[in-house]
Amino acid sequence: GIATGAALSAQRRGSGQVAVCFFGEGALGQGILYEVMNIAALWRLPVIYVCENNLYSEYTSVRETTAGSMRARPEAFGIPTEEVDGQEVRAVLAAAARAVARARAGEGPSFLLCHTYRFHGHHVGDVNRAYYRSKDEEERWRTSRDPLRLLAGWLLETGQARAADFERLEAEIRAEVEAAEQSALAAPFPDPSEVTLHVYA
Repeated sequence: GIATGAALSAQRRGSGQVAVCFFGEGALGQGILYEVMNIAALWRLPVIYVCENNLYSEYTSVRETTAGSMRARPEAFGIPTEEVDGQEVRAVLAAAARAVARARAGEGPSFLLCHTYRFHGHHVGDVNRAYYRSKDEEERWRTSRDPLRLLAGWLLETGQARAADFERLEAEIRAEVEAAEQSALAAPFPDPSEVTLHVYA
């Protein structure tokens, strides 16, 4: 609901801003989504709903949680819906650009249904996922459908980058992450007297 409220604010202020609401396909089972899509369509709010269909609603396969067509839900409100391969960075960018253009033209909300995969667990404690998906499945997605590898392959194939560019970039990023980790480990713990700082309720 927050993104839809932000879209209403942007519309009222005439700011040209577009709100974006990201959620997993599990949210298709929550009533608030339908309430906000209804009002967004009714008032032609500048909001983009991005559904990340990562195949699992927490620990349960989408086949066991979602009946019917996912795209039929926003379309029932007259919201233009576009399905996109969420692993293809360029496809997501193009679909998002179209949705932003629609919103800024005053044409109301859009719904992007991005078919993707969650490489890690649903939360930090979700380490052993064997009870709801196989290691083989995870490995297949990692090796053949990694968005960064797919984009890198396209950049190499089209001559827009060289392997050496990626090696240099990876080395720079690793060094930066390691320096940040060392800085965090060396930093003193916060003073206990600060525990209520910036807490108002």
